[in-house]
Amino acid sequence: MQISKLTTAAMVVAAASAGASASVINSHIGIDVVNGNLSTQAWQSGVGYLGESRVFVQTIDPATFFRPDPGTNSPGGTFATPGAIGFNIVDTLKVWNPATERFDAADETMTIGFGTDPIFGGFIQSATTDSGFVPGFATNVRDETSHPTNSGQWGRHHIHHTFQLSGAGSANPADGVFLLNLELYYEPGAGNDVTYGDSKPFWLVFGLNSTEGELGFVRDYVQNVIVPAPGVGAVLALAGLAGVRRRRA
Repeated sequence: MQISKLTTAAMVVAAASAGASASVINSHIGIDVVNGNLSTQAWQSGVGYLGESRVFVQTIDPATFFRPDPGTNSPGGTFATPGAIGFNIVDTLKVWNPATERFDAADETMTIGFGTDPIFGGFIQSATTDSGFVPGFATNVRDETSHPTNSGQWGRHHIHHTFQLSGAGSANPADGVFLLNLELYYEPGAGNDVTYGDSKPFWLVFGLNSTEGELGFVRDYVQNVIVPAPGVGAVLALAGLAGVRRRRA
């Protein structure tokens, strides 16, 4: 994939990302609870949370067209038990168009799967991108049932789903940088009355035969152009209210 000359949006991205870390690959998505809501966090093994993040990057294996990363991670005690963390697919899978420096709807689909059926094969749980919103599924938070002798794991969510990229029809997927839009939710188990609000939408950037430089460029575009800036929702709401007041005057 060739990165075309910088547009105005690209120059904004370049300026905003100056000094960013050279490594763009994320092996985990940290999940925390902030002000009663699920929050996606940058995560470093051995360190933990590095702050809120809504864009994560991985590569798709060019031989198998799947990757079991990024997984989820959190310290023990983060979530009430029993319970489960689930995801929904918010929008269609998109692919980066280097000619326009924008995302287009992809011909490919992405399946998020968990567990392998030992009899029939395939995933025990799965959800595949479509033309819009697709309900996902939930996986359990670790608790005294899953880890009866290790209480330090209780309340932790550490799962690696499989992300499988499929081409249109029977074709292999085309090379490119793909964008997957997700959100997280929490399901309390039996006897657990604790609830958390859903996470803000977040984005996974997957590269198939893409360079780290290309992935970094697209990541920064998503971070600086697609992800809503803090406070934008409140500003828009106030603007709408002002408009209503003007119409009523």
